[in-house]
Amino acid sequence: MKRRRKEWIVYQTRQQREDELVRALDVHPLTARILLRRGFTDLDSAEQFLNPTLDRMHDPFLLKGMDSAVREILTSIDRGERILVYGDYDVDGVCSISLLYQFLKQLGARVDYYVPLRDQDGYGLNFDNVRKASKKGYDLVVTTDCGVSNVEEIGLANQLGMRVVVVDHHTVPEQLPPAAAILNPLQKDCEFPFEELAAVGVTFHLLVALRSKLREHGVFEQIPEPDLREYLDLVALGTVADVVPLIDVNRTFVRHGLEVLASRRRAGISALMERAHVNEKRVTPETISFRLAPRLNAAGRMGDASICVELLTTHSYGRAIELARRLEEFNERRQACERDILEKVLPLAEAQYEAGRKMLVVAERKWHRGVLGIVASRLVERYHRPAVLVGIDEDGVGKGSVRSINGIDVIELLRSSSDLLETFGGHTAAAGLSVRETNIDDLRDRLDDALGATLDEKGLPRPRLQIDCEVELSELDVSFGRDLTRLGPFGIGNREPVLLCRQSKATRVRVVGKNHLKAKFRDGSGSLEGIGFSMADDRPLLNQRVSVAFVPRFATFRGRTRLEMHIRGLRSSGEHCPDRIEHL
Repeated sequence: MKRRRKEWIVYQTRQQREDELVRALDVHPLTARILLRRGFTDLDSAEQFLNPTLDRMHDPFLLKGMDSAVREILTSIDRGERILVYGDYDVDGVCSISLLYQFLKQLGARVDYYVPLRDQDGYGLNFDNVRKASKKGYDLVVTTDCGVSNVEEIGLANQLGMRVVVVDHHTVPEQLPPAAAILNPLQKDCEFPFEELAAVGVTFHLLVALRSKLREHGVFEQIPEPDLREYLDLVALGTVADVVPLIDVNRTFVRHGLEVLASRRRAGISALMERAHVNEKRVTPETISFRLAPRLNAAGRMGDASICVELLTTHSYGRAIELARRLEEFNERRQACERDILEKVLPLAEAQYEAGRKMLVVAERKWHRGVLGIVASRLVERYHRPAVLVGIDEDGVGKGSVRSINGIDVIELLRSSSDLLETFGGHTAAAGLSVRETNIDDLRDRLDDALGATLDEKGLPRPRLQIDCEVELSELDVSFGRDLTRLGPFGIGNREPVLLCRQSKATRVRVVGKNHLKAKFRDGSGSLEGIGFSMADDRPLLNQRVSVAFVPRFATFRGRTRLEMHIRGLRSSGEHCPDRIEHL
């Protein structure tokens, strides 16, 4: 399969604007360039970005429905009613449940939680679980990371005498459920100034609002006031794992939450890090994305995610070690299942790619639904086009995961084919659906046509490598290293800076591991160690002068921390570089 060559785009800023930021903020000139590239052209916004503080959080009562949600929950606590926190089985869901459950426990509420089983219960509320909750005597159900689409299920809960508060962040349907309160920043007429919270972020705002009301009522004169900073490790976990943009208040949550995570105050976090071999003192979003989140997600994919809530809320380190071991077993099973399905999927996806399909729709019987989202993401990475992966059960009903590329809204595409679907929902870049097996071929054609209708004559957007600025290696000094920490945490919406060094010469070139390329790069001003993961095939390029696009990262070796280059692309001196320059 021939890969599409990435378009390299370099951004250039004006010297005068750089100098203003350097003087006013006392930052490195390279830092000023990166800030300008990110759109921070005025001093106030740049300063807030570098120093995100919790006292700048938005008022939680700006969330539509917050007054009602707080009233319902406090009323239940005052009456001694039974409360059920009902969530989702992914990391965002179990962190949201853990937040609310633990907070309400601190207040002395009669509260329990339930995490649905992916295969047995499906996503969100269902009729059987609503009836079970009623029989067990729950008066109030609070959904976290689900509920906004459960119109009929919440209607049944009301008929059975239960009130429901919805805490969600997914796409809001035209018909809202008859809940006592709905918290979702995507609601129409919601005045909250930031829409892209994870569910755990919405839940944390609920906790802030509840504490505020209890403080007004003098409750904390009798009981200790909860320190919500101690909950930020869970907020950071859910926010990073749910791949929401690390901007605005999400950035604040993650910046401070990573510090709490690193302290390992929570028994479950400490045990999980031990199992995941997290030995570094410094915890980053990558630690969450590649070490912690996969293990927490594995329980919901392969078994019962309720053990995640127990892990995150237990005070017993012994029990936490046991639960972390079980998560490791789930994760090993998940990895094996993922490898098996990917091996079977690739030939089918390749055939569609070669046939010119703009959107890949692959379906098969007996595929484990818990890993379909991961495999769909692998297809997106490989073919650079949206992908749908569907596992069909014995009744001929398929449950699927959808993943997209930048600039393509999969929810809009699914909406155009809604008559072929049983259900669908999610986000712009990731969604879920259910579809009859008999409709899959029509769905494949319809989605391909719908996507084609949104594209211009150039077709699917070409993959891009966006480069923040061109540098000389001597600029990557100790001062910039300090600023690099302040520019983080990095993730969606605040990606790591990508820099370009032209006309550099590689020395000490070698292949490490299976197929990783390692070398030391020198330009006319300095030198830096570099590594390119899965780039061993590019080794011949390093026999000549090259342009290197790279991310500057900290690396620790034998107790010493230094900056190194994580290579994103190489071009020989004879190639045009870059493809395009954008002036800011």
